[in-house]
Amino acid sequence: MATAPTRRPGRPRPGEPALTRDAILAAALALVDEQGIEALSMRKLAARLQVDPMSIYHHVPNKAALVSGLVHAVFAEMAPFPAAAGPWQERVRAWARAYRDLALAHPNLVLQIVTDAAAASAAAIQVSEPLYAALASAGLEPRAVVHAAGTLVDFVNGYALGASAATPAATGDHLAAMDPAVVPTMHKVHEAVAGKPSGGGFEAGLDIIVRGVAR
Repeated sequence: MATAPTRRPGRPRPGEPALTRDAILAAALALVDEQGIEALSMRKLAARLQVDPMSIYHHVPNKAALVSGLVHAVFAEMAPFPAAAGPWQERVRAWARAYRDLALAHPNLVLQIVTDAAAASAAAIQVSEPLYAALASAGLEPRAVVHAAGTLVDFVNGYALGASAATPAATGDHLAAMDPAVVPTMHKVHEAVAGKPSGGGFEAGLDIIVRGVAR
């Protein structure tokens, strides 16, 4: 009696779509965007793709490699920057806006890099080159370039973290409930700007950093 051929572990089942690395990364990114990096596992990813979990290992050896691939793919999406001959201020602003857009589009993945240095890939490092070049062209010494770049990245990460929060912090409401004698300066400042247009929190903060570098 003839027996059915044995399917090798990890081979697609009959009728399963052929897997590609790009398809795996796209599904993994969707999972991370929806549920966070902690929800990413080969089993959950296989369920989303409707394949045998072992099939994924033919394309990605482990979770660390999967995260590295995601970081590379996402940072490759960053918008192009002005020509190197442009004013350094505009090049810095363009970089910050591009990174902000990326962080807002994929906050769970981008912010993972902040807490896990191992998640950074060559792609994530490479996209910082235009920022470093712009700051260096401002005449900063090397140590100041590093400090300025770090300050800008931290600012964008903080902005993205706050913007992606489910419930924004109601600073004004909490402040109104506090005794003005405890935080007099904060009361005075918030009363002065109450009811006035904010002017764009991101752009205002970015302008402060750029003007600080220019001094």
